[in-house]
Amino acid sequence: MFRRSANQTRPRRTRLVLSYIPDYAVLAAMAVLWGLISKITPFHRDFSLTDKSIQYPHKPDSVPFYAAVLLCCVAPLVVILAWTAFVRRSFHDMNAGVLGLGISLVLNMMITNSVKNLAGRLRPDFVARCNLDTATVAEPAIGLLTSAVCAPTDQAVFLDGMRSFPSGHTSFSFAGLTYLSLWLAGHLHIGDRRGRVYKSFVVLVPELAALLIGVSRTKDYRHHWQDVLAGALLGLFMGWFGYHQYYPSPVARDDDPSVPYPPRIPEDEDGDGAYDGDTASYSMKPFARAPRTAAADPDAQAAPGAPVVRASGSIYSQHFVPPLAGPQPPRQAHNADSRDSLFTPAYRDAAGH
Repeated sequence: MFRRSANQTRPRRTRLVLSYIPDYAVLAAMAVLWGLISKITPFHRDFSLTDKSIQYPHKPDSVPFYAAVLLCCVAPLVVILAWTAFVRRSFHDMNAGVLGLGISLVLNMMITNSVKNLAGRLRPDFVARCNLDTATVAEPAIGLLTSAVCAPTDQAVFLDGMRSFPSGHTSFSFAGLTYLSLWLAGHLHIGDRRGRVYKSFVVLVPELAALLIGVSRTKDYRHHWQDVLAGALLGLFMGWFGYHQYYPSPVARDDDPSVPYPPRIPEDEDGDGAYDGDTASYSMKPFARAPRTAAADPDAQAAPGAPVVRASGSIYSQHFVPPLAGPQPPRQAHNADSRDSLFTPAYRDAAGH
């Protein structure tokens, strides 16, 4: 009845890729925007020379900024790309993993940089950055000193001394590495109730790295302990939030936690990948709680010959509910046999995989 548009006749893989381009564009734009906002002049908070908490020496960073970026951004990205490319071989899992990490880091950047400049809390080494002349500057009998008494040798270093709360190193580290911990927990099936010890160590090593980075910020006199605590809590929440945009809980019992939520453009039942005019097929299809059966669970009671809805040896549901009535298609696992695989069947045959 109606002519198909050019977008409707494109292959499903092409339409799927194009549908995610705006997400990457928004993340890139927001990262640049909030990176620039971090350079605006922070609030100049008055201070007193009787406050010993801001009179620590100015020291080099134990964890420089570039090292924090490598740990909280590059390292998780490399793990996700390597796993999804060479182990899972899933295009959809790779895309979900990268987008979730990006959301965690960019949202964390937005909040951290905004609060830093607004709060204007002085770092523990602020007086050393201020470089005031104690021979000519005296503590007023009433009131506090202002930043006008300072004679900094480096204006950028001086202004950065007013960005103590919250700790950016800590929040970024916990955002990226908490996301990585959750991602590893899901893909290692840490909630399978088999208690494999190595999984706990693999999953929690990123959190240990984030914690050590946070502690180093107090050791270097860059932050007060309250700054580090606030940064850790913020980063933890951002990592959790970004992960749950694309994956179920790592300890989910009714969904495979290593499989991301379905793609925006699901596979068509006819398998041709063409748009069939049914707008309902574009909607996300929610997962159904899999009923317990005797074949899948020894504790459940089921009639002989009842269909098994859980994969053999798995505790996870392999079905989801379509938006319309009718038979329920199996949930797409996005593995090497999936059309959402990083490599198509034709490519794998030609490459000998």
